[in-house]
Amino acid sequence: MLRSVLALLLVSGPALAETAQYDPDRFEVTQGVFCEVPSSGRIEAPGTVAGHIELFAESPEFEWLTNVVPAVNGLSFGVKTEALDGMVYDGVVLTLTHPQFAESGATAQSYVTMLGGASSSINAYTFDTKEELATGTWSFTATRNGDILYSALFEVVPPEAAPEIASACGGLPIS
Repeated sequence: MLRSVLALLLVSGPALAETAQYDPDRFEVTQGVFCEVPSSGRIEAPGTVAGHIELFAESPEFEWLTNVVPAVNGLSFGVKTEALDGMVYDGVVLTLTHPQFAESGATAQSYVTMLGGASSSINAYTFDTKEELATGTWSFTATRNGDILYSALFEVVPPEAAPEIASACGGLPIS
């Protein structure tokens, strides 16, 4: 399920230049993975499989700065951004593309959000159902008025391909 927070404290970390594209004069972008955190509410998002996105009360910390994501229920991954000019970018369309979901047939989901302001923003996805555990390349792309603000790739892999992350979030037994 897609999750978002609009106003957060800055969490810094290195951008993964080979998997994220953005204008470094306008944004700082960080990709990462974290174990699911509780949401604080939801808003309607008809362009998503669930029909809504979950909201975070505060920014979750990335536990791993990587674009490799094991397909494990309860695992979250996404992109944090900070607008370096402090500008509020409203009307941003966040589009998530992914391998085809078996039940719904979905290959893309989108919703409208905002980025920027005085703090950082996060757009993340949490694996909540078996259908969502689709391995392959996933991408987050944020556009505004036809302008790409950022694009970031993730590789979702079977849990055994990233056991240290999968087991940390309860996806694999620790031996």
